[in-house]
Amino acid sequence: MSRQWTAAFVAVVAALVGVAVSAQHPRSVTIISTAAPDGWNVPRLADGRPDLQGVWANDSATPLQRPEALADRATLTDEEVAELGEHAAAVVGGADDALFGDQVFLRALGSLEGEPPPARYPFYSYGQQWMGHRWLDNRTSLIIDPPNGRLPPLAAGAEERRRQQQEARRTVPADRPETVAEELDRLDPGVRCRGGSPMLSGRGYNSNYQIFQTPDYVAIQLEMHHETRLIPIGDAAPNQVGAPSVVGSSHGHWEGDTLVVETANLLRGVHGSTPGVRMTERFSRVGPELLQYEFTLDDPSTWTQPWTARIFLRPAPGTGAIYEYACHEGNYAAELSLRSTRAAEAQQQ
Repeated sequence: MSRQWTAAFVAVVAALVGVAVSAQHPRSVTIISTAAPDGWNVPRLADGRPDLQGVWANDSATPLQRPEALADRATLTDEEVAELGEHAAAVVGGADDALFGDQVFLRALGSLEGEPPPARYPFYSYGQQWMGHRWLDNRTSLIIDPPNGRLPPLAAGAEERRRQQQEARRTVPADRPETVAEELDRLDPGVRCRGGSPMLSGRGYNSNYQIFQTPDYVAIQLEMHHETRLIPIGDAAPNQVGAPSVVGSSHGHWEGDTLVVETANLLRGVHGSTPGVRMTERFSRVGPELLQYEFTLDDPSTWTQPWTARIFLRPAPGTGAIYEYACHEGNYAAELSLRSTRAAEAQQQ
């Protein structure tokens, strides 16, 4: 009886999981309009400020940088984006492996131009069912400045700095075996689900963001790595006193109906910058189901000029709640893999 009950329970759970996954991730791509409907007014709180609250999802498939094949095209026609959307849906529907970031758009563009699909995608441990439902608008890049939709050239010394940082991650003590703790510490923090980026720029994977708002504070909960940013509203500059953190120290003020947030005191850079990057974000309600999010990164040590990207966020699908980001808790895979390798090396000596 116990075995029969267990088998039945497992079957029910499996069925429910299958329903949940299929409901959360239909293998298609949606085309959206970023134009506000006629007669729409910005929703406001009791203090008259725009209401930015809610759980917002960033599942845009628009690439960060404009592909070289579209170098002179900032936007696509409605017919072109519809055709691209059909190819994107086919790419997503046929993917056995996860398509992160820009891959949906770039694979669809390659398919549209007759390029053969790659034999394998690079993320062998994830399936496409774990990814969010992606959408497209008619833009060819998230970057709006520089006008060419591309990242600015790197500043002098930036490439060498990145090379040295990569080399440091591979450097081990010359006079003794490296300890497991040291080897784990060299791993990218994201591998162990430690820390994250303060920006709302993650796309298609744990890319939900909940905004809470009062006249004096705005709080933003980031699903990825479960960080929460607490942003005081006023005229002061970001506080640069105290220990740096992965989300930095932020301060916000209103410019008309746009919330402007400046951030400093970062523990590490963002998008390849140094920790000294000046980060400015702008939040605006531009439609009943659209939050416009812009960020500007100014780091003369990394790029020859500041650059700005614009992202449209939509209400998160499903329950409209962010659940616990339980990622690394109880995960000993990296440590055990390293221990087994060290044990194998010891046996060979």
